[in-house]
Amino acid sequence: MSSIVRPLSSMVNEVCSIMEINNERRYKLQRGLQSIKREMEQVVGLMEDKNKECRGALQETRIQQLQEFVYNFEDFVETLRDPPPYSKPVLVAVNMDPRTEQLRSIEHFKETISSLGLYFLNQSGESSQSQDPDQGAMSDPDEDADEEQLQSIGGPKSEIVELLKTSPGEEQKLRVISIVGCRGVGKTALARAVRKKYSSSDEFDCVAWVVASGCNKKKALLDKILESVREDLARRAPDAENAPKEESEGASTTKPNLQDILSHKRCLVFVDDVQQALVWKDTVDACRKNGSRSRIVVTTSVRSVATACSSGSYVYRMQILSDADSESLFWRKVYGSETAYPPDALVTGSKSIFSKCGGLPRALTSVAKHLNMKGDTLESTHCIDVGQNLGKDYLLGTNNAENVFKEMRRALMHSYGSLPDYDHRSCMLYLGIFPKGHKIKSKSLVRRLVAEGLVVDEGCKCFEELIDRCIVEPVQICNNSVVAKRCQVHGVVLEYIVHKSVAKNVVTLIQGHDPVLKAASTQARVRRLSVQSSTKERFDELEDKAALRSLTMFETEPTDLKMCKMLRILDLEGCHGLDQEGFLEGLSELLLLKYLNLRSTRINKLPTKIKKLQRLETLDIRDTDVKILPLDVIMLPKLAYLFGKFQLPEVPTEGKDAHNLYEFLNKKSSLHTLAGFVTNKKDSPEHVVLIARNLKKIKVWCNDTPADDAGLFPDYTKVASSSAAASDRPSKRRRNWFGKTHVVPDDYACPRSRAQECQSRILDFIKLLKIRATPLDSVSIVSNGVCSDLLSSLEGGERTISSIKLRGILDCLPESNKLRELGRIKKLQLFSTGLTAKDLSALQVLLGLEYLKLVEHADRFCDSIFVVEKNGFQSLKSLCIDAPKVPEMQFKEGSMRSLTSLYLLCSNSQNPSGVIDGISHLAKLSEVILHSSMQRAWEAVANGHPNRPCVKRQPEPTANTQ
Repeated sequence: MSSIVRPLSSMVNEVCSIMEINNERRYKLQRGLQSIKREMEQVVGLMEDKNKECRGALQETRIQQLQEFVYNFEDFVETLRDPPPYSKPVLVAVNMDPRTEQLRSIEHFKETISSLGLYFLNQSGESSQSQDPDQGAMSDPDEDADEEQLQSIGGPKSEIVELLKTSPGEEQKLRVISIVGCRGVGKTALARAVRKKYSSSDEFDCVAWVVASGCNKKKALLDKILESVREDLARRAPDAENAPKEESEGASTTKPNLQDILSHKRCLVFVDDVQQALVWKDTVDACRKNGSRSRIVVTTSVRSVATACSSGSYVYRMQILSDADSESLFWRKVYGSETAYPPDALVTGSKSIFSKCGGLPRALTSVAKHLNMKGDTLESTHCIDVGQNLGKDYLLGTNNAENVFKEMRRALMHSYGSLPDYDHRSCMLYLGIFPKGHKIKSKSLVRRLVAEGLVVDEGCKCFEELIDRCIVEPVQICNNSVVAKRCQVHGVVLEYIVHKSVAKNVVTLIQGHDPVLKAASTQARVRRLSVQSSTKERFDELEDKAALRSLTMFETEPTDLKMCKMLRILDLEGCHGLDQEGFLEGLSELLLLKYLNLRSTRINKLPTKIKKLQRLETLDIRDTDVKILPLDVIMLPKLAYLFGKFQLPEVPTEGKDAHNLYEFLNKKSSLHTLAGFVTNKKDSPEHVVLIARNLKKIKVWCNDTPADDAGLFPDYTKVASSSAAASDRPSKRRRNWFGKTHVVPDDYACPRSRAQECQSRILDFIKLLKIRATPLDSVSIVSNGVCSDLLSSLEGGERTISSIKLRGILDCLPESNKLRELGRIKKLQLFSTGLTAKDLSALQVLLGLEYLKLVEHADRFCDSIFVVEKNGFQSLKSLCIDAPKVPEMQFKEGSMRSLTSLYLLCSNSQNPSGVIDGISHLAKLSEVILHSSMQRAWEAVANGHPNRPCVKRQPEPTANTQ
């Protein structure tokens, strides 16, 4: 919650420092600003204390009021940065001195924050009547247990049954199977279907069912499990002979504990809705694992809990219903009949229902039951009404259809209300900016949140928490199994988020020709606006633009933004019309901008006025026609993330301008990521690479087209030839960005071929990276030439780059002794090297390598065997093979001891027989990710592993995943 005032504190301190320079302004204004800042911090402290006791509707309202106060105060502080002409006595004489109005504003702010502070100071708790309905149901409601809601339940049910079986030769050990998925997807229904199968069979001595909701302590859950197990044992064996034995000692009688029962009996225990990994760990630790044939099935909506319960194996991930199953379930519930089929008018009118429910059984069932109440009067208009108002009227509870939507609403409310704190809830509501079906780029989203001050830095865990809780679904997983590059919000969850965020004035939406969705309060100002598939005229209709802090447009032509002086975030990705005269110059007047996304637009040049954006932190011009980056962009003091594909500008090498540039890059530049630039100009990026001390990530394209000069980074020290003729050439002295001077012959020329020139540029580039004052974390190189010596050039020194991504031809890998010197590389991604699987298996000597991705589309890659010897790839945790087919792979005993994830993203899958040998030797393997088109037989290969690794399927990556 401290994130509300965190950005403002540093701003007040900065403005007060500015005021100290101007004696006429500093005294009363400065005291007032510091006083308000201190009181805000006290209010936040009180709020955080009270938040531990109660989180009701009134509490949320006060938090919203504080946020609005901070926004207004922050905007006011921004107006104090530039000193007005106080020195002109004429302003005072005519009563136009702006200080008077500023002091009035200060007093007004003091009164407002004092009233908020007084409320929290006197607050002693809230009654249940004032409890926010969002927070009222803090435990997960019992899911709809109707097995019929899952039309295709046969497949999932059989998979759970298989997981319960004992494998041949397997030791007796307590096994935990996790069923994980978002709320409303049917986890409980599936678990009850499995329970029903075993309830009347003799395969287990008892079948118990426990709901974990509300059990926040180990003993509470243990007691519930033990009670349920004893009840079922007593039901099955009512006579004393078969009942659980009790131990007698003197006159006392001790009932058997849970550990004894699970060890001596074969029990099947279902624990529904586990939400905390720690509670589960305490519970399962109390049970003896070895020597038990019992099974425990856990349902949860938290991915980390599922992993903790089942150690990465024996995890079943619930999937939403297919289109056919969704329609079958929906109309069966509407008509109460298996055979009834709706008329065409109802089919057409219900399209938006299916779109928003998105295959979620509980949502479909809720809407169907509501329509079922219409009976014979059901018309297409009823379907259209529900589809249009599902979020606002039915999921937020403003409609009187309370009962049929109660369970769906409680599930969604719990997803929001159970989040740990205000920051997490704000992050969830922020997702209301994005339209349905939009694939959210995770890193871009976090950079936006940082720019808005909603999170501290890129290490923020809020977004990860939303993924973990199945509120946000990963679309594309990269690098390893926990990094989601792109994510998506499920349809019905997004409906809830949108209307919740609008109600709390987090987001205002303009969607097509629909009415503007904005907060009902007339005092709420528009702070964040999302314009989706609309027109610039609709944007112009919005009167309140002065307080706008964030503007995101999707498939909309932008218009004049001169009224939006308070903008911090401007995202125009994919929009047209930005190349019209004067538009980009106008953006340069938005002096508070921190995040500017112009990706996939038609712009071809950045104006020199962009130097006015002194607070800009992120600039994205990927997939545009900008060919040369102005030097003014490099000189932006706050710019940390720069994305595109451009040539860096010519830079001065001598004189005052060169000195100023050197001082800026060496001491003031914030540049962290440069991804990236094209190497076809001599000396162009050297200053960025060598002097920008905060630079950690870089991407470069090396083309084999002839450059105007001899090469990107000519090694001047080798220019002086040993021949006598060399000393007779005309020459001049040139200072480079190392601060050294070299003799450069005037007729210096490079007689190399295109491929040699390209390779030389890459190697010179690597040399420069290696001698930086501070090391880089990640380097990505794209080349259409031969990069034969690239890896060899990286060995040695303490500053070896930890992450390398290379796209280009390698004629061979370095010898083993040279490769071993690259032991500090942790991540290596190789694309289209032209090498065979056997060649690339030589990388197993890289002792520190944790992630390896090989993308090869040449047939010769699969014509050899990828053999991993004992102790090979000893630190590797994740291996990804992306090729036309899976090459033959052989894992020797003792190889890949740390490997947990194996990616086989091969679209033309063949029969796995004889392709992979020794997969059982991968002792820690916990997941296998397959391409969506691979045969089911590949899943059997994974299931045959002793760990029973989790099997996922991933489609081909989408475009623009840079």
